[in-house]
Amino acid sequence: MKTYASRIVPLFAATILAASIPTAAANLGAYTGTIDITGSQANPEVKYKARITLTLPVSENKGSSLTAEFLAGEAPMGKMMLTQYDETFTDKQADVDGKTSSYKCVLAQPVELPVTVTGVLNADLKAKRHSLSVTVLAMKTALLKCTSARVAPYTRNQNVSFTMGTGVPGDQDRVKLPFADASRLTAKHTLDPTAYTKGKQGPVVQEWDLKLVK
Repeated sequence: MKTYASRIVPLFAATILAASIPTAAANLGAYTGTIDITGSQANPEVKYKARITLTLPVSENKGSSLTAEFLAGEAPMGKMMLTQYDETFTDKQADVDGKTSSYKCVLAQPVELPVTVTGVLNADLKAKRHSLSVTVLAMKTALLKCTSARVAPYTRNQNVSFTMGTGVPGDQDRVKLPFADASRLTAKHTLDPTAYTKGKQGPVVQEWDLKLVK
């Protein structure tokens, strides 16, 4: 997936809304905790801020490493507390009447949204380093209040998805962050997918705290 703060296409709405930890994974425990993110995207310009609460079931324990890898529906539903979603746009070219179209939308109020969780977490127990890639897809929309130069104030329902971690999906192992104890993974890390998304997404400032619960 190459988008990081994108709108969810209708296909994602069919994703299973409830999931439980698979029996095999349940025996290995799960990483549970929060990831705080602040980021931006371009064209239209979006600034967002959210806290993700999630559970990442451990799918493999090799003794020297732990892995939690899961598709949407394989991990329990998480939740997103969205506290900022500001979107602005100004057309670079004037319309036929000579006027420039523009609009601004802001989150009507902080909102908690259920999310599906997809991704992978790897913890190298010997090197004491971990990598992470997680994508969350909101199963409900966020209400935005909008103003425009051309029409009366209006509201809009916004679908939201975010990707976070040490690297873009499939490339998260390029960066591995240290940990003191595999039972608790904490980090502050900025993911910069600007080049990967050809300027459409800006840096994502993150802080996570994930505890291994058995």
